Amino acid sequence: MRIVKTDKGYVSGTIIGELGKEVSVYRGIPFAAPPVGNLRWKPPLPAEPWDGIRECTKFSLISPQPLMGNMTGEMPQSEDCLYLNVLTPAREPDEKLPVLVWMHGGGYSMGSGNDKIWNYHRLPQKCVLVTLNHRLGPIGLLAHPALSKESKEGVSGNYLFLDLIASLEWIQKNIMAFGGNPDNVTIFGESGGGAKVSIMMSSPLAKGLFHQAICESGTATAILQGMKLDINEGNGEKLFKKLGITSGKNALEEARKIPFKKILEAATEMEAPRKPGAPPAPLWDAAIEGRVLPVSPTESFLSGSINAVPLVVSANLGELVGPGMLVMPFIIPAYVDMLKAVIKKGRAAYACIFDQVPAGWRKDGCNSVHSMELPYVFGDWDDTTGWWKSVGMIAQSSGAKTMNPGLTERDRTVSEAMMNFWSNFAGTGKPKAKGTPDWPEYSIKSDEYMYIGEKLGVKSGFSNVAQ
Repeated sequence: MRIVKTDKGYVSGTIIGELGKEVSVYRGIPFAAPPVGNLRWKPPLPAEPWDGIRECTKFSLISPQPLMGNMTGEMPQSEDCLYLNVLTPAREPDEKLPVLVWMHGGGYSMGSGNDKIWNYHRLPQKCVLVTLNHRLGPIGLLAHPALSKESKEGVSGNYLFLDLIASLEWIQKNIMAFGGNPDNVTIFGESGGGAKVSIMMSSPLAKGLFHQAICESGTATAILQGMKLDINEGNGEKLFKKLGITSGKNALEEARKIPFKKILEAATEMEAPRKPGAPPAPLWDAAIEGRVLPVSPTESFLSGSINAVPLVVSANLGELVGPGMLVMPFIIPAYVDMLKAVIKKGRAAYACIFDQVPAGWRKDGCNSVHSMELPYVFGDWDDTTGWWKSVGMIAQSSGAKTMNPGLTERDRTVSEAMMNFWSNFAGTGKPKAKGTPDWPEYSIKSDEYMYIGEKLGVKSGFSNVAQ
Protein backbone atom coordinates (compact mmCIF):
# COMPACT_ATOMS: atom_id res chain seq x y z
CA MET A 1 0.00 0.00 0.00
CA ARG A 2 1.37 3.36 -1.06
CA ILE A 3 1.49 6.16 1.50
CA VAL A 4 0.22 9.39 -0.06
CA LYS A 5 1.10 12.93 0.96
CA THR A 6 -1.82 15.38 0.88
CA ASP A 7 -1.63 19.09 1.61
CA LYS A 8 -2.65 18.39 5.25
CA GLY A 9 -0.62 15.26 5.94
CA TYR A 10 0.11 11.67 4.97
CA VAL A 11 -2.65 9.07 4.46
CA SER A 12 -2.64 5.30 4.10
CA GLY A 13 -5.40 3.11 2.73
CA THR A 14 -6.14 -0.44 1.69
CA ILE A 15 -6.33 -2.54 -1.47
CA ILE A 16 -9.46 -4.10 -3.00
CA GLY A 17 -10.37 -5.73 -6.29
CA GLU A 18 -9.60 -8.71 -8.45
CA LEU A 19 -6.17 -10.31 -8.81
CA GLY A 20 -4.18 -8.31 -11.31
CA LYS A 21 -6.76 -5.51 -11.28
CA GLU A 22 -6.27 -4.24 -7.73
CA VAL A 23 -7.40 -0.76 -6.73
CA SER A 24 -5.98 1.32 -3.88
CA VAL A 25 -8.70 2.80 -1.66
CA TYR A 26 -8.38 5.71 0.76
CA ARG A 27 -11.54 6.20 2.83
CA GLY A 28 -12.57 9.08 4.99
CA ILE A 29 -10.07 11.75 3.95
CA PRO A 30 -11.11 15.14 5.38
CA PHE A 31 -11.48 17.82 2.72
CA ALA A 32 -12.69 20.51 5.16
CA ALA A 33 -12.99 21.17 8.88
CA PRO A 34 -15.87 19.53 10.78
CA PRO A 35 -18.86 21.94 10.43
CA VAL A 36 -19.97 21.45 14.03
CA GLY A 37 -20.76 23.71 16.96
CA ASN A 38 -20.33 27.32 15.94
CA LEU A 39 -19.49 26.20 12.38
CA ARG A 40 -22.97 24.76 11.79
CA TRP A 41 -24.57 26.75 8.94
CA LYS A 42 -21.30 28.36 7.92
CA PRO A 43 -19.22 27.89 4.76
CA PRO A 44 -16.65 25.09 5.03
CA LEU A 45 -13.22 25.94 6.40
CA PRO A 46 -9.95 24.16 5.55
CA ALA A 47 -9.19 20.93 7.40
CA GLU A 48 -6.53 21.05 10.11
CA PRO A 49 -3.15 19.42 9.33
CA TRP A 50 -2.19 16.23 11.18
CA ASP A 51 1.08 14.63 12.22
CA GLY A 52 2.19 11.15 11.26
CA ILE A 53 0.23 8.92 8.88
CA ARG A 54 -3.55 9.08 9.01
CA GLU A 55 -5.06 5.62 8.49
CA CYS A 56 -7.82 6.01 5.91
CA THR A 57 -9.24 2.49 5.80
CA LYS A 58 -12.72 3.15 7.23
CA PHE A 59 -15.58 5.23 5.90
CA SER A 60 -16.51 8.43 7.70
CA LEU A 61 -19.88 9.00 9.32
CA ILE A 62 -22.58 10.15 6.91
CA SER A 63 -24.46 13.43 6.89
CA PRO A 64 -27.57 13.67 9.13
CA GLN A 65 -30.67 12.56 7.20
CA PRO A 66 -33.81 10.46 7.39
CA LEU A 67 -33.08 6.74 7.24
CA MET A 68 -33.28 5.25 3.74
CA GLY A 69 -33.96 1.57 4.42
CA ASN A 70 -30.98 -0.68 3.73
CA MET A 71 -29.02 2.13 2.14
CA THR A 72 -28.40 4.24 5.27
CA GLY A 73 -29.90 2.24 8.13
CA GLU A 74 -26.55 0.80 9.19
CA MET A 75 -24.51 3.97 8.62
CA PRO A 76 -23.96 6.13 11.73
CA GLN A 77 -24.59 9.85 11.19
CA SER A 78 -22.78 12.98 12.29
CA GLU A 79 -22.46 16.61 11.30
CA ASP A 80 -18.74 15.85 11.18
CA CYS A 81 -19.21 14.52 7.65
CA LEU A 82 -16.97 16.45 5.26
CA TYR A 83 -14.88 13.52 4.03
CA LEU A 84 -14.24 11.90 0.68
CA ASN A 85 -13.03 8.55 -0.61
CA VAL A 86 -10.43 8.03 -3.35
CA LEU A 87 -10.17 4.82 -5.39
CA THR A 88 -7.24 4.63 -7.79
CA PRO A 89 -5.60 2.01 -10.01
CA ALA A 90 -2.42 4.11 -10.16
CA ARG A 91 0.84 2.60 -8.95
CA GLU A 92 2.77 5.84 -9.21
CA PRO A 93 1.78 9.46 -8.46
CA ASP A 94 2.67 10.75 -11.94
CA GLU A 95 0.24 8.65 -14.02
CA LYS A 96 -2.16 11.57 -14.62
CA LEU A 97 -5.25 9.40 -14.98
CA PRO A 98 -8.67 10.95 -15.66
CA VAL A 99 -10.68 11.68 -12.53
CA LEU A 100 -14.38 10.90 -12.04
CA VAL A 101 -16.08 12.66 -9.11
CA TRP A 102 -19.38 11.08 -7.99
CA MET A 103 -22.17 13.24 -6.57
CA HIS A 104 -24.72 10.89 -5.03
CA GLY A 105 -28.49 11.03 -5.43
CA GLY A 106 -31.22 11.20 -2.81
CA GLY A 107 -32.38 14.71 -3.64
CA TYR A 108 -30.62 17.22 -1.45
CA SER A 109 -31.73 15.52 1.77
CA MET A 110 -30.61 11.88 1.64
CA GLY A 111 -27.82 9.64 0.41
CA SER A 112 -24.14 9.09 1.02
CA GLY A 113 -20.86 8.80 -0.81
CA ASN A 114 -20.09 5.72 1.29
CA ASP A 115 -22.50 3.24 -0.31
CA LYS A 116 -20.79 0.03 -1.39
CA ILE A 117 -21.77 0.42 -5.02
CA TRP A 118 -20.07 3.84 -5.47
CA ASN A 119 -16.92 2.40 -3.88
CA TYR A 120 -16.85 -0.83 -5.87
CA HIS A 121 -13.61 -1.73 -7.59
CA ARG A 122 -14.65 -2.12 -11.25
CA LEU A 123 -15.17 1.44 -12.48
CA PRO A 124 -11.93 2.74 -10.91
CA GLN A 125 -9.93 0.11 -12.76
CA LYS A 126 -10.18 2.64 -15.61
CA CYS A 127 -9.73 5.99 -13.83
CA VAL A 128 -9.39 7.66 -10.43
CA LEU A 129 -12.79 7.74 -8.70
CA VAL A 130 -13.70 10.14 -5.89
CA THR A 131 -16.91 9.75 -3.88
CA LEU A 132 -18.16 12.59 -1.67
CA ASN A 133 -20.00 13.25 1.56
CA HIS A 134 -21.43 16.68 2.33
CA ARG A 135 -24.12 18.40 4.37
CA LEU A 136 -27.74 17.67 3.45
CA GLY A 137 -31.28 18.90 4.11
CA PRO A 138 -31.77 21.63 6.71
CA ILE A 139 -28.19 21.18 7.94
CA GLY A 140 -26.84 21.84 4.44
CA LEU A 141 -29.36 24.27 2.95
CA LEU A 142 -31.12 26.23 5.67
CA ALA A 143 -31.16 29.98 5.19
CA HIS A 144 -32.29 32.50 7.80
CA PRO A 145 -32.20 36.31 8.11
CA ALA A 146 -29.94 36.01 11.18
CA LEU A 147 -27.53 33.79 9.27
CA SER A 148 -27.49 36.24 6.36
CA LYS A 149 -26.82 39.12 8.74
CA GLU A 150 -23.97 37.16 10.34
CA SER A 151 -22.36 36.40 6.96
CA LYS A 152 -19.87 38.88 5.53
CA GLU A 153 -21.49 38.27 2.12
CA GLY A 154 -24.95 39.03 3.52
CA VAL A 155 -26.38 35.68 2.38
CA SER A 156 -27.08 32.25 3.82
CA GLY A 157 -27.92 28.71 2.71
CA ASN A 158 -26.14 26.67 0.01
CA TYR A 159 -23.69 25.06 2.44
CA LEU A 160 -24.20 21.78 0.58
CA PHE A 161 -22.91 23.35 -2.64
CA LEU A 162 -20.09 25.17 -0.90
CA ASP A 163 -19.06 21.75 0.46
CA LEU A 164 -19.04 20.35 -3.08
CA ILE A 165 -16.92 23.27 -4.26
CA ALA A 166 -14.53 22.73 -1.34
CA SER A 167 -14.18 19.06 -2.30
CA LEU A 168 -13.39 20.03 -5.92
CA GLU A 169 -10.78 22.51 -4.65
CA TRP A 170 -9.26 19.70 -2.55
CA ILE A 171 -9.10 17.54 -5.68
CA GLN A 172 -7.27 20.27 -7.56
CA LYS A 173 -4.64 20.43 -4.82
CA ASN A 174 -4.27 16.74 -4.05
CA ILE A 175 -5.46 14.32 -6.71
CA MET A 176 -2.13 14.25 -8.55
CA ALA A 177 -0.60 12.49 -5.52
CA PHE A 178 -3.12 9.65 -6.09
CA GLY A 179 -2.20 9.33 -9.78
CA GLY A 180 -4.99 11.59 -11.03
CA ASN A 181 -4.91 14.54 -13.41
CA PRO A 182 -6.27 17.75 -11.85
CA ASP A 183 -6.66 19.16 -15.37
CA ASN A 184 -9.02 16.34 -16.39
CA VAL A 185 -11.79 16.11 -13.79
CA THR A 186 -15.31 14.91 -14.68
CA ILE A 187 -18.21 15.42 -12.27
CA PHE A 188 -21.13 13.02 -12.56
CA GLY A 189 -24.27 12.27 -10.60
CA GLU A 190 -27.70 10.67 -10.76
CA SER A 191 -31.11 12.09 -9.80
CA GLY A 192 -30.35 14.68 -7.09
CA GLY A 193 -26.70 14.13 -7.97
CA GLY A 194 -27.44 15.19 -11.54
CA ALA A 195 -29.02 18.32 -10.11
CA LYS A 196 -25.82 18.95 -8.10
CA VAL A 197 -23.78 18.62 -11.30
CA SER A 198 -25.96 21.23 -13.02
CA ILE A 199 -25.57 23.55 -10.03
CA MET A 200 -21.79 23.26 -10.37
CA MET A 201 -22.18 24.18 -14.04
CA SER A 202 -24.27 27.20 -12.99
CA SER A 203 -22.10 28.51 -10.15
CA PRO A 204 -19.30 30.99 -10.85
CA LEU A 205 -17.56 29.71 -7.69
CA ALA A 206 -17.02 26.32 -9.38
CA LYS A 207 -15.43 27.72 -12.53
CA GLY A 208 -12.30 25.86 -13.58
CA LEU A 209 -12.71 23.09 -11.00
CA PHE A 210 -13.94 20.45 -13.49
CA HIS A 211 -13.61 19.79 -17.20
CA GLN A 212 -16.47 17.42 -18.19
CA ALA A 213 -19.91 16.70 -16.74
CA ILE A 214 -22.47 13.87 -16.80
CA CYS A 215 -26.09 14.21 -15.63
CA GLU A 216 -28.00 10.96 -15.14
CA SER A 217 -31.76 11.28 -14.55
CA GLY A 218 -31.50 14.68 -12.93
CA THR A 219 -30.89 18.38 -13.44
CA ALA A 220 -31.70 21.50 -11.44
CA THR A 221 -33.23 22.93 -14.61
CA ALA A 222 -36.13 20.45 -14.27
CA ILE A 223 -36.35 19.53 -10.57
CA LEU A 224 -34.87 21.19 -7.48
CA GLN A 225 -34.77 24.44 -9.44
CA GLY A 226 -33.73 26.72 -6.59
CA MET A 227 -35.57 29.33 -4.52
CA LYS A 228 -35.14 33.03 -4.02
CA LEU A 229 -33.18 33.77 -0.87
CA ASP A 230 -36.09 35.43 0.93
CA ILE A 231 -38.28 32.35 0.45
CA ASN A 232 -35.50 30.13 1.76
CA GLU A 233 -35.00 32.46 4.71
CA GLY A 234 -38.74 32.28 5.41
CA ASN A 235 -38.56 28.50 5.62
CA GLY A 236 -35.66 28.90 8.03
CA GLU A 237 -37.71 31.21 10.23
CA LYS A 238 -40.55 28.64 10.27
CA LEU A 239 -38.13 25.92 11.33
CA PHE A 240 -36.67 28.06 14.12
CA LYS A 241 -40.20 28.80 15.34
CA LYS A 242 -41.05 25.09 15.33
CA LEU A 243 -37.92 24.46 17.37
CA GLY A 244 -39.01 27.10 19.90
CA ILE A 245 -36.28 29.57 18.99
CA THR A 246 -37.14 33.26 19.15
CA SER A 247 -35.67 35.92 16.89
CA GLY A 248 -33.60 37.45 19.68
CA LYS A 249 -29.87 38.14 19.64
CA ASN A 250 -29.11 34.64 20.95
CA ALA A 251 -31.21 32.83 18.32
CA LEU A 252 -28.26 31.43 16.38
CA GLU A 253 -26.45 30.39 19.53
CA GLU A 254 -29.55 28.51 20.66
CA ALA A 255 -30.09 26.92 17.24
CA ARG A 256 -26.51 25.69 17.02
CA LYS A 257 -26.85 23.86 20.33
CA ILE A 258 -29.92 21.84 19.29
CA PRO A 259 -29.11 18.19 18.43
CA PHE A 260 -29.37 17.52 14.72
CA LYS A 261 -31.95 14.77 15.30
CA LYS A 262 -34.41 17.33 16.67
CA ILE A 263 -33.78 19.59 13.68
CA LEU A 264 -34.47 16.73 11.28
CA GLU A 265 -37.65 15.79 13.13
CA ALA A 266 -38.95 19.37 13.04
CA ALA A 267 -38.04 19.72 9.36
CA THR A 268 -39.84 16.47 8.49
CA GLU A 269 -43.01 17.70 10.18
CA MET A 270 -42.87 20.85 8.04
CA GLU A 271 -42.61 19.08 4.70
CA ALA A 272 -45.75 19.13 2.56
CA PRO A 273 -47.11 15.76 1.36
CA ARG A 274 -46.97 15.01 -2.37
CA LYS A 275 -48.67 12.56 -4.68
CA PRO A 276 -46.83 9.33 -5.53
CA GLY A 277 -44.70 9.78 -8.64
CA ALA A 278 -44.91 13.59 -8.50
CA PRO A 279 -41.67 15.62 -8.49
CA PRO A 280 -40.57 16.66 -5.01
CA ALA A 281 -41.33 20.14 -3.74
CA PRO A 282 -38.73 20.36 -0.98
CA LEU A 283 -38.35 23.06 1.61
CA TRP A 284 -34.58 22.77 1.40
CA ASP A 285 -33.34 23.80 -2.01
CA ALA A 286 -30.57 25.90 -3.48
CA ALA A 287 -30.81 29.59 -2.61
CA ILE A 288 -30.58 32.05 -5.49
CA GLU A 289 -28.54 34.48 -3.45
CA GLY A 290 -26.15 36.17 -5.88
CA ARG A 291 -23.00 34.34 -4.80
CA VAL A 292 -23.18 30.58 -5.34
CA LEU A 293 -26.12 31.16 -7.68
CA PRO A 294 -26.49 34.64 -9.17
CA VAL A 295 -29.62 33.43 -11.03
CA SER A 296 -31.58 30.18 -11.17
CA PRO A 297 -29.93 27.18 -12.87
CA THR A 298 -32.56 27.35 -15.63
CA GLU A 299 -31.78 31.00 -16.32
CA SER A 300 -28.04 30.25 -16.23
CA PHE A 301 -28.35 27.72 -19.05
CA LEU A 302 -30.84 29.74 -21.08
CA SER A 303 -28.63 32.85 -20.88
CA GLY A 304 -25.38 30.95 -21.42
CA SER A 305 -23.85 32.10 -18.11
CA ILE A 306 -22.55 28.62 -17.31
CA ASN A 307 -19.27 26.81 -16.78
CA ALA A 308 -19.42 25.29 -20.25
CA VAL A 309 -17.73 21.89 -20.49
CA PRO A 310 -18.35 18.78 -22.61
CA LEU A 311 -21.61 17.29 -21.35
CA VAL A 312 -23.43 13.95 -21.38
CA VAL A 313 -27.11 13.84 -20.39
CA SER A 314 -28.81 10.51 -19.78
CA ALA A 315 -32.32 9.38 -18.88
CA ASN A 316 -33.92 5.96 -18.42
CA LEU A 317 -36.77 5.26 -20.82
CA GLY A 318 -38.95 3.81 -18.07
CA GLU A 319 -38.79 7.02 -16.03
CA LEU A 320 -39.96 8.96 -19.10
CA VAL A 321 -42.94 6.86 -20.18
CA GLY A 322 -43.81 4.94 -16.98
CA PRO A 323 -45.40 3.22 -15.23
CA GLY A 324 -43.34 3.41 -12.06
CA MET A 325 -41.99 5.72 -9.40
CA LEU A 326 -40.47 9.05 -10.40
CA VAL A 327 -41.91 9.34 -13.89
CA MET A 328 -40.57 12.62 -15.25
CA PRO A 329 -40.89 13.17 -19.01
CA PHE A 330 -40.27 16.89 -18.43
CA ILE A 331 -36.58 16.17 -17.97
CA ILE A 332 -36.06 15.77 -21.75
CA PRO A 333 -36.87 19.39 -22.77
CA ALA A 334 -34.74 20.55 -19.82
CA TYR A 335 -31.89 18.39 -21.09
CA VAL A 336 -32.29 19.77 -24.62
CA ASP A 337 -31.89 23.30 -23.26
CA MET A 338 -28.71 22.21 -21.47
CA LEU A 339 -27.32 20.61 -24.62
CA LYS A 340 -28.09 23.76 -26.63
CA ALA A 341 -26.32 25.95 -24.06
CA VAL A 342 -23.17 23.84 -24.09
CA ILE A 343 -23.09 23.63 -27.90
CA LYS A 344 -23.56 27.39 -28.20
CA LYS A 345 -20.43 27.79 -26.07
CA GLY A 346 -18.48 25.62 -28.49
CA ARG A 347 -18.41 22.47 -26.36
CA ALA A 348 -19.37 18.94 -27.36
CA ALA A 349 -22.64 17.54 -26.02
CA TYR A 350 -24.03 14.01 -26.02
CA ALA A 351 -27.47 12.53 -25.29
CA CYS A 352 -28.31 9.04 -24.04
CA ILE A 353 -31.38 6.92 -23.33
CA PHE A 354 -30.79 3.91 -21.10
CA ASP A 355 -33.22 1.00 -21.52
CA GLN A 356 -31.48 -2.17 -20.36
CA VAL A 357 -33.70 -4.31 -18.10
CA PRO A 358 -32.41 -7.60 -16.62
CA ALA A 359 -34.00 -10.70 -18.17
CA GLY A 360 -36.01 -11.73 -15.11
CA TRP A 361 -37.67 -8.38 -14.64
CA ARG A 362 -38.15 -7.87 -18.37
CA LYS A 363 -40.21 -11.07 -18.49
CA ASP A 364 -42.41 -9.58 -15.77
CA GLY A 365 -43.06 -6.51 -17.95
CA CYS A 366 -40.81 -4.21 -15.90
CA ASN A 367 -39.28 -1.20 -17.63
CA SER A 368 -36.01 0.72 -17.12
CA VAL A 369 -37.07 2.54 -13.95
CA HIS A 370 -35.29 5.35 -12.10
CA SER A 371 -31.82 4.31 -10.85
CA MET A 372 -31.66 1.10 -12.92
CA GLU A 373 -28.57 2.28 -14.82
CA LEU A 374 -26.47 2.66 -11.66
CA PRO A 375 -25.31 -0.96 -11.24
CA TYR A 376 -24.22 -0.89 -14.88
CA VAL A 377 -22.27 2.36 -14.49
CA PHE A 378 -20.40 1.03 -11.44
CA GLY A 379 -19.89 -2.52 -12.69
CA ASP A 380 -22.19 -4.47 -10.39
CA TRP A 381 -23.32 -6.84 -13.13
CA ASP A 382 -23.19 -9.82 -10.74
CA ASP A 383 -25.18 -8.39 -7.79
CA THR A 384 -22.41 -8.24 -5.19
CA THR A 385 -22.90 -4.79 -3.60
CA GLY A 386 -26.54 -5.11 -2.51
CA TRP A 387 -27.68 -2.20 -4.67
CA TRP A 388 -29.97 -4.31 -6.83
CA LYS A 389 -32.29 -4.58 -3.81
CA SER A 390 -32.72 -0.81 -3.92
CA VAL A 391 -33.45 -0.94 -7.66
CA GLY A 392 -35.87 -3.81 -7.01
CA MET A 393 -37.99 -1.67 -4.69
CA ILE A 394 -38.54 0.79 -7.55
CA ALA A 395 -38.84 -1.98 -10.17
CA GLN A 396 -41.81 -3.44 -8.32
CA SER A 397 -43.74 -0.25 -9.10
CA SER A 398 -43.46 -1.03 -12.81
CA GLY A 399 -44.16 -4.75 -12.83
CA ALA A 400 -41.23 -6.66 -11.30
CA LYS A 401 -42.63 -9.59 -9.33
CA THR A 402 -39.50 -10.54 -7.41
CA MET A 403 -36.42 -8.83 -5.99
CA ASN A 404 -34.21 -11.05 -8.15
CA PRO A 405 -33.45 -9.22 -11.43
CA GLY A 406 -32.33 -12.36 -13.28
CA LEU A 407 -28.95 -11.06 -14.39
CA THR A 408 -27.24 -12.63 -17.42
CA GLU A 409 -24.05 -12.22 -19.41
CA ARG A 410 -25.86 -9.50 -21.39
CA ASP A 411 -25.92 -7.33 -18.27
CA ARG A 412 -22.17 -7.70 -17.97
CA THR A 413 -21.73 -6.65 -21.61
CA VAL A 414 -23.88 -3.54 -21.12
CA SER A 415 -22.09 -2.69 -17.88
CA GLU A 416 -18.68 -2.96 -19.52
CA ALA A 417 -19.86 -0.66 -22.31
CA MET A 418 -21.20 1.94 -19.86
CA MET A 419 -18.03 1.93 -17.76
CA ASN A 420 -16.04 2.46 -20.96
CA PHE A 421 -18.38 5.21 -22.18
CA TRP A 422 -18.08 7.12 -18.91
CA SER A 423 -14.35 6.58 -18.29
CA ASN A 424 -13.40 7.38 -21.90
CA PHE A 425 -15.54 10.52 -21.77
CA ALA A 426 -13.61 11.46 -18.62
CA GLY A 427 -10.34 10.76 -20.42
CA THR A 428 -10.98 12.29 -23.83
CA GLY A 429 -14.20 14.29 -23.72
CA LYS A 430 -15.85 11.73 -26.03
CA PRO A 431 -17.90 8.72 -24.84
CA LYS A 432 -16.69 5.65 -26.68
CA ALA A 433 -16.50 1.92 -26.04
CA LYS A 434 -14.88 -0.89 -27.95
CA GLY A 435 -17.33 -2.92 -30.03
CA THR A 436 -20.09 -0.27 -29.93
CA PRO A 437 -21.34 2.19 -32.59
CA ASP A 438 -19.71 5.62 -32.67
CA TRP A 439 -21.63 7.96 -30.37
CA PRO A 440 -22.26 11.18 -32.35
CA GLU A 441 -22.25 14.65 -30.87
CA TYR A 442 -25.73 16.00 -30.29
CA SER A 443 -27.13 18.65 -32.62
CA ILE A 444 -30.59 20.14 -32.89
CA LYS A 445 -30.69 19.19 -36.56
CA SER A 446 -29.87 15.49 -36.13
CA ASP A 447 -31.41 15.13 -32.63
CA GLU A 448 -29.38 11.89 -32.27
CA TYR A 449 -28.68 9.95 -29.11
CA MET A 450 -27.10 6.70 -27.95
CA TYR A 451 -29.66 4.02 -27.07
CA ILE A 452 -28.38 1.55 -24.46
CA GLY A 453 -30.58 -1.53 -24.19
CA GLU A 454 -30.64 -5.10 -25.43
CA LYS A 455 -28.93 -3.61 -28.44
CA LEU A 456 -26.74 -0.52 -28.42
CA GLY A 457 -27.22 1.87 -31.29
CA VAL A 458 -27.65 5.44 -32.43
CA LYS A 459 -31.21 6.71 -32.82
CA SER A 460 -32.77 10.05 -33.73
CA GLY A 461 -35.58 11.92 -32.02
CA PHE A 462 -34.12 12.57 -28.56
CA SER A 463 -36.23 15.69 -28.04
CA ASN A 464 -39.42 13.67 -28.68
CA VAL A 465 -38.54 10.45 -26.90
CA ALA A 466 -40.86 11.13 -23.94
CA GLN A 467 -43.87 12.09 -26.06
